Amino acid sequence: MNVKTRQANRRGWPISILVLTYLAVSFPVYGQEQKMPAASDLKAHGVTQDQIDSLADIMRQSVEQEEIAGGSFIVLHKGETIFREAFGYADIESKRPFTTDELLPIASVSKPFMASVVMALVDQGKLNLDDPVEKYLPAFKGKRVKGSQSPARPMTIRHLLSHTAGFWGNKGITPEQRDLIRNFERPLAETIELVVEYDLVYEPGTKWIYSGVGYCVLGRVAEVALGQSLEEISQDALFRPLGLNNTTFLPSKEARKTVPTGYLKKGAKLQRQPSLAQIEELRFILPGGSLFTTLDEMAVFGQMHLNDGVHKGKRILSEESVTEMRRLQSPDRPKRSYGFGWFRGDVSESGLADLLFHSGLLGARLRVDRSREVVCVFLVHQSSAQTVEQPNKLFELVNEMFPVSKDR
Repeated sequence: MNVKTRQANRRGWPISILVLTYLAVSFPVYGQEQKMPAASDLKAHGVTQDQIDSLADIMRQSVEQEEIAGGSFIVLHKGETIFREAFGYADIESKRPFTTDELLPIASVSKPFMASVVMALVDQGKLNLDDPVEKYLPAFKGKRVKGSQSPARPMTIRHLLSHTAGFWGNKGITPEQRDLIRNFERPLAETIELVVEYDLVYEPGTKWIYSGVGYCVLGRVAEVALGQSLEEISQDALFRPLGLNNTTFLPSKEARKTVPTGYLKKGAKLQRQPSLAQIEELRFILPGGSLFTTLDEMAVFGQMHLNDGVHKGKRILSEESVTEMRRLQSPDRPKRSYGFGWFRGDVSESGLADLLFHSGLLGARLRVDRSREVVCVFLVHQSSAQTVEQPNKLFELVNEMFPVSKDR
């Protein structure tokens, strides 16, 4: 097999077996884990070994130059893995290598997952995109825009999915508003009770503002509609059917002990930073920002979207739902246009995006490129502001490896 899964630092077999055994008992198992098959012939994908080595060089240099402590990268082409490697350290002090199996918080890359959970519920007839939020959360009835004396138009599930529901964004907000999406010891239901006390900042459906709190309301709508916790809903609607055994909003305390250390570069050094994994008891689910998952499971999720909702012959999402997620959902066409849970690029004449992508505050990046039939996932546990250059270099090289056909 030509596909390599090298690591900058390798562990001995005894240690690897112990770690794998530990992870196996730490994570809930819902079914056979899904991983994409490895390519047996790189030439069949039009790829050379030199190109594969160049991807590894970018990752290796990032570690050697102490830009990142450690990270991993995977590339799928036409449903096969052509690159899957990890480099550097999960913990600098203990010298524990970063592996391709690390459980990591992916921050805002949770949003395409959350949007897909909701679309699965729409497919099942349990939710409707145009349902008003007040149908499930009566306290939202009669909400006003700040400064207005009249009630705003009712916000809908469609508005929540597309960041057009009237809520404030994540920047320039008060400490109290920030606490609504950062206090992980408060249940989601209590958070929404506090959200209701605030006025909206614009009329629903008239503007696009990227909003973490809007996705909190979305998650609570799902909980009330189905009478279950968002974790249970997500497992039943999406994670379990797709075989995402290690994807969860609420990993056990033991599982969180294995999460790579969070780092922030200050000056010339990488310094430890607190993370969700260190919270004693996770009670709050941030629907658009606190999912934990792995490199392979993000790749499987991306490939399912590339396959119009099908994975290994099994229908996970309807083609109509996948298509709707690719469609422009914001009314004012912002510079970075948005669908449902995805930022959009390479928009075709039909108005559908051929490039879907999202990044997270902790460095995770996910790209689904339909024109190239490629899925890419980049994982680290470090500030996204400090890890933009590395994935961009990798994505640029992948684009060169798989040029878009002139016939498209």
